[in-house]
Amino acid sequence: MRKNKTNIPQPQAPHIEFDSKLLENEIWLTTQEAMQHLNVSRSTIYRLRRKHHIPNFKLGHSPMFPKHLLNKLLLHRSIRNVKEQEDGRIAKVQ
Repeated sequence: MRKNKTNIPQPQAPHIEFDSKLLENEIWLTTQEAMQHLNVSRSTIYRLRRKHHIPNFKLGHSPMFPKHLLNKLLLHRSIRNVKEQEDGRIAKVQ
């Protein structure tokens, strides 16, 4: 028996939670567009994908990046960095 293939993107980073309704109107970025959006090199995009640091899905052989999730991830990481810097300043003052 053959398995019927569907054209549903398969998540490459299962630890990232998202609502499927969120992806209905999502803007999908190719590798080139993600490079421009994040202002990083191609090798950096591939490294982040391989280490599961950025969300991506494969459609066929092409990785696609959901723009909303990339923005959300960057926002959370920047907030975490600011908190770490503030904690470091507080520790130095005490």
